[in-house]
Amino acid sequence: MPSHSNTRERADISPDSAESASIAGERPGVEWPRLLARIVEGIVSAELHQFEENVMAFLNSAISDAYAGFVRLFASVIGACLLLTAIILFLGVFLQWWVVFALVGVVVLVCSRLSSKRYRLN
Repeated sequence: MPSHSNTRERADISPDSAESASIAGERPGVEWPRLLARIVEGIVSAELHQFEENVMAFLNSAISDAYAGFVRLFASVIGACLLLTAIILFLGVFLQWWVVFALVGVVVLVCSRLSSKRYRLN
C-alpha cells in the first residue's frame, strides 16, 4: 500500500504549493500548457518586433525618398526661374522690356506644349 499513500500525497498538492515547490527547486510535475504558452508568446513577440522594425525601415526609406524628390523638384523650379530671369535681364540690355517678356513668354509656352505632347498619356 505504499503506492496508495504516494498518490494521495500527489493529490494533496495545490497549485500554490506546486509553485512554491518549483521555486524551491523541487519538481512537482511538468506544466506543459504553461511552457508551450510561454514559447508561443516568445515566438509571436519576436515576430511582431521584427515586423515592426521592417515596417519602420520601409516608412523611413519612403519618407526620405519623398523628401529627396521634393528637394529635386524645388531645386529644378528655382533653377528654371533663375535661368529665365537671367535670360530676361540679358535680353533687356539689347531690346525693350515688353519685347523681352513677350519673347520669353512665347518660348516658355512652346516648350510647355512640346513637353506636354511628349508626356501625354494615351
